[in-house]
Amino acid sequence: MKAINKILLAVALCLLMEIVAAPLKAQSFDIQAFSDTTKYGWKNYLDRNAYREDLKQRQELLQIYEMEAQPLNTNILKSALIPGWGQFSTKESTKGTVILGAEIVLAGGAYYFMDRAMSKYRLYEKATQVDDIEKYYKDAQVPYQYSFIMIGFAGIIWAYNIFDVIQSTQDYNVRLWEEIIERTQRGPVNITPTGVEVRF
Repeated sequence: MKAINKILLAVALCLLMEIVAAPLKAQSFDIQAFSDTTKYGWKNYLDRNAYREDLKQRQELLQIYEMEAQPLNTNILKSALIPGWGQFSTKESTKGTVILGAEIVLAGGAYYFMDRAMSKYRLYEKATQVDDIEKYYKDAQVPYQYSFIMIGFAGIIWAYNIFDVIQSTQDYNVRLWEEIIERTQRGPVNITPTGVEVRF
């Protein structure tokens, strides 16, 4: 019995050593395949250098883009707090003005009608005659309903504002990237993240 246990233990140790040592075994490394630059489309040193310069230029453009781009989360937060603020950030001031103006008009109108409804309701509470009670109650209902209608429209415009700021931010960032590429290709003097670059 002890002999069988020893044999099983030896087999288990051998298997364990094979499993542990397998990744440590030397693997063959093909230096030719590793150093073959034609797999990247480079025929010679000039192609590699052109690729390197293109990559460096794109990295510089990306740094400029990241400094000037509008972050989507920030614009959503801005528009959630003050409707139209995100549109102002994406240089769509007309749309931002319309949204902000509509929200102010609707919120002001809702407050006005609610104030009228509450003043009529206070008269209703103080009234002692049945005719006055019915009259003031009916008079309070109409502005109260107008107030809630305006609050509903303000909520719809607020939701549209959030949806629109997502689209506006994405469009602004796409236009910004195209503008940055056009700026760098346009003239001999360019602004880069490291300073001003002059081409002769």
